[in-house]
Amino acid sequence: MESGCVSIDPATQCRAGAAGAVHAGPDRIGALAVTWLQGLAYPAMLVGTPDGALLWANERAEEFLSSGQALTRAGDRLSAADRRLRPDLAAFVSGEAADDCWLMPASDGAPPVLLRKARLRERSGQPAALLFAYDSGHRDRFAEPDVAALWGLTPTEARVLRLLRGGNPAEQIGRLAGISIETVRTHIRRIYAKMGVSCREELLFNVHQYRVP
Repeated sequence: MESGCVSIDPATQCRAGAAGAVHAGPDRIGALAVTWLQGLAYPAMLVGTPDGALLWANERAEEFLSSGQALTRAGDRLSAADRRLRPDLAAFVSGEAADDCWLMPASDGAPPVLLRKARLRERSGQPAALLFAYDSGHRDRFAEPDVAALWGLTPTEARVLRLLRGGNPAEQIGRLAGISIETVRTHIRRIYAKMGVSCREELLFNVHQYRVP
């Protein structure tokens, strides 16, 4: 199935809510949702459940499926490129959990792929789920908000925190921030105290809760 952008008709009817707010009608909401999905920087697919029929894919998903590295098409159905993983993919797609994640193992030179599923609860029609695929480069596309105010960090502490969550050791942080290694360690101790953590692992766990793909 070919993917394509959805043009939104400005004449689409809207209705007024009880409180006076204007709410878009179902057609406009659907068009906006598809337009948003089309613009994502990672693959998004609409898959029928439990049969795995590929109903729609955004442009990034079309490229991903065409590469044949991890996921591909088998007729009109979504399939794993590695034959050994096909039963696991089918079980994931047809599973009863409303929301689920599956780390698709690396195989035949393809990197591991994280699949996230969101089941669509429809009152009528074919049951379906949205699948989002994150490859090894998805970490570079995370949006990470400035969390300095959350813990009352100073501007310098906030910069050190950004470098910490980027995986830099203390020595590299000192070079990048233009401060001595002892000053870096002092800032790290203060950051730990303000965040109530005792190690980098705890710090990263707390910070990563606020990043979104």
